[in-house]
Amino acid sequence: MDGYEKLTLESLLDGYPVVQVNEERGPDNLEAELGCPKPDARMVRKAHLDQLIEALIELRKSMATGR
Repeated sequence: MDGYEKLTLESLLDGYPVVQVNEERGPDNLEAELGCPKPDARMVRKAHLDQLIEALIELRKSMATGR
């Protein structure tokens, strides 16, 4: 897990970090770092928070319409 001075959110699953959101690049450019619930707590991918939210919304829409 990276050490951030401005860590704003950490979401845990079974006590392990799944998403960390930081504002190291400013509050208008939040970055989400994605991981998996593993004991080593390594984060495996970074994405802009807005892009992640948009992708999840699109996924939900696709699943709801059966596409």
